[in-house]
Amino acid sequence: MKLKIYLIFSILLFTLFYPVPIKASTNTFTRTNSNFLVPEDIVVTSSNMSDILTTPAVDASEKVYDFADLLTDDEEKKIYRQAVQFIKSTDFDLGIVTVDSYDKLCPYEDCSRVYADDFYDYNDFGMDEERSGLLFLVDMKNREIYISTSGKAIDMYDSNRIDKILEAIYSEFSDENYYEGITKFMTIIENYDTMGLPSNKDNKYSIDSSGEIYRVFPWKIIFGIPSIITIIVMAILIHKNKIVRKATSSREYLDKDSVNIKVLSDVLTSSHTMSTPIYHSSGSGGHSGSSGRSHGGGGRHF
Repeated sequence: MKLKIYLIFSILLFTLFYPVPIKASTNTFTRTNSNFLVPEDIVVTSSNMSDILTTPAVDASEKVYDFADLLTDDEEKKIYRQAVQFIKSTDFDLGIVTVDSYDKLCPYEDCSRVYADDFYDYNDFGMDEERSGLLFLVDMKNREIYISTSGKAIDMYDSNRIDKILEAIYSEFSDENYYEGITKFMTIIENYDTMGLPSNKDNKYSIDSSGEIYRVFPWKIIFGIPSIITIIVMAILIHKNKIVRKATSSREYLDKDSVNIKVLSDVLTSSHTMSTPIYHSSGSGGHSGSSGRSHGGGGRHF
């Protein structure tokens, strides 16, 4: 009896002084053939029924769904607060999802896209009649991060911006810094919303390590133009001062019998090209999900 009490006391002490990190949990509901738990505008058909049933049904107000257990409870709460702030300041909805397994049948290169689009469409995401918003997926099964856009967010986050975002956050996920990567993603998309719709000016901006967007200093223009002007001035001065003299004809020095000109030609016998896809993105209204709604977005393997 005393031994049991001692063991229980020891376990309690170990738990108190050596706490185990608490992982975030996600509540889901069960979809059935009699209750698909989809938004009212979704039409259930024989072609999308399987996609609906293999998509987790969640409470869209939670915003963070860490199925892969990549975040601690504290990290999830911080991401949730940042997501809510983004939604309030932009009028775009936002969902953050991590997953390490799922039952969807899809081509390898499109699995993350299919999962992200379906998760957004078959749960109650979207801020207006166009269901405007974004879903960010960390797909550990396929080692890919994917951004799905819907409604007005398709135009706000075009393929160029999607590519820049993926490039900016890629290293965090490759280095397993999942919390940092997710928070950086949210910082970037909020900054892009502040800039307004994409334009030619986007190419003048870059993203720093914290997710802030800054204007790139035009070093090439500033130092390039004076260099060109200097070269032009020097060329004019050289010409005026006749520093460079015209050469006399070389024909009189040429021994015609010593020159033998041959015509050579290259013939292509075979060719082989290899390409390695790094990331893929789709522009405004780039594709439709199984629900029939339009989506933009893109992803990158890590």
